[in-house]
Amino acid sequence: MELGLLNVILWCSLFLGVRAQAYKLKEPVKITDANWTSVMDGEWMIEFMAPWCPACRSFKEVWEEFAGWGHDLDISVAVIDVTENPGLSGRFLVTSLPTIYHVKDGMFRQYSGSRKTTDLIELIDEKKWSSIEPVAWYRDPSSVQMGVLGAFFKAAMFFRGIYSTLTEVYGIPEWLCYVIFAVLTIVVGLILGLLLVLCCDSVFPAKYIPLPPQKIAYNPSAIPANDTDLIDDTVNDSGDQKSGQESGDEDRESQEGAGEPDSNQSTPVEDSDLRKRQLRKDQ
Repeated sequence: MELGLLNVILWCSLFLGVRAQAYKLKEPVKITDANWTSVMDGEWMIEFMAPWCPACRSFKEVWEEFAGWGHDLDISVAVIDVTENPGLSGRFLVTSLPTIYHVKDGMFRQYSGSRKTTDLIELIDEKKWSSIEPVAWYRDPSSVQMGVLGAFFKAAMFFRGIYSTLTEVYGIPEWLCYVIFAVLTIVVGLILGLLLVLCCDSVFPAKYIPLPPQKIAYNPSAIPANDTDLIDDTVNDSGDQKSGQESGDEDRESQEGAGEPDSNQSTPVEDSDLRKRQLRKDQ
């Protein structure tokens, strides 16, 4: 009887030990920029970490133990290395490490409670995550603006890698690297500005608006003193204008004179009166 009881205890201990070891050796799912959209389906617990982070290294064992309970809790446990996926750190706006997110059917909540295994299990098993306020719409990792922010984070890490290569591999001084980046920034800005102007001109072409005609005033002082040809031409033109004006005045006077009767000439009525007076004298 005692032997049978000992066998049962031994088998139970062995089973529990193997199960605990299995939980301990369970590794979280690795999420990258390529497959991060998989967290939009189902329920997930995600940790953002970095290999150089001391707090992340001390929390690693707890997180792996919690990942072992994922099957029983019907949840997926994942980990994201921000050094390899800087775009996701910008998309989720990670400012400290380790950072934990709970995701349920595309609804994101940032967990900042206790980091013990039992507390993490209770968070899922008792649905304590429902008391956590979801992130605002403008911080939603699936939104367009957070995607743009993630792209900026990725670009920043790309240029940082180039800077490290130039300084560490090629031995270029830091000040020269800054000069190179400044020149490249100006050149790229000019090229983008030129492309923007060309696109605007092609979409909205400029319309030609002719200017109204303007009278040009004659200014003799604007003619150079040593330019005799211009002076002669100007004088001749002015003389012609004056002669034209005088001839025009004479024509107008002749027309006016032709229209007015001459005071010395007699009219038919006056001639008849003179004849009558002459006849009276003769009689």
